[in-house]
Amino acid sequence: MNIERYLTEHRQGTPRQILRLLHQQRVTVNDNVVDSPLLTVAKSDQVRVDGMAVTGRQPQYMVFNKPIGFQLSMDPTSAHSLGILLNTLDQIRPLKALADLPKEASGLVLASDDDHFLTDVDLQEWVSTLRVQLTGEVAQLPSLEGDITFEDIQVVPDTLHQLTTVTVRTRDLTVAVPTLMALKGVNGPVSRVAYGPLPLPVDLSSASYRGLFPAEIDALNGPLDSNLSTSHEL
Repeated sequence: MNIERYLTEHRQGTPRQILRLLHQQRVTVNDNVVDSPLLTVAKSDQVRVDGMAVTGRQPQYMVFNKPIGFQLSMDPTSAHSLGILLNTLDQIRPLKALADLPKEASGLVLASDDDHFLTDVDLQEWVSTLRVQLTGEVAQLPSLEGDITFEDIQVVPDTLHQLTTVTVRTRDLTVAVPTLMALKGVNGPVSRVAYGPLPLPVDLSSASYRGLFPAEIDALNGPLDSNLSTSHEL
């Protein structure tokens, strides 16, 4: 069978991820780098990804709903960190979080034991969607309108509950989070409710996590190189 099918059957990622692995020259067969998905491999061949035999590499891709005040460390012995949320099996994996959400904020955080995945996602420079509630009805927030930190601002007053929901889109969390926290009448934490194409799953309660679905992984990785896509179609 060809190397693409071989890696798929050995659960090395989605089809698009496998093409990306080959394109990034992370796959070897008998110690030779392979970049074509059409190469034929035999059972006797030694196939490795990132230097590890494919039977020992089943990468994990996860999305967390981080509680406010939690750090992004994956150390299961560290208090108030994502690591203490992990189940026993996941605690032994060398997981890392995409280190872009301040501990003062809550919401969507990505984590994986695939460093290349985290790097690829980070390079996409996805927009984060942040949300915060204010006490009382507010029609507009002039202090945000002129701030180039924010690409889009939505202010939705709730007359019934006397609250206002503010939703913004930004690429600069280091400025955006403290700016939102400083708004008058803040009622609760600033929460990231979407990251690029990935919304925070509605069924993912605070302090919980789940694995990413293949379509979510592919979307976060961004488009494949056009030349690579063409070679795959041939």
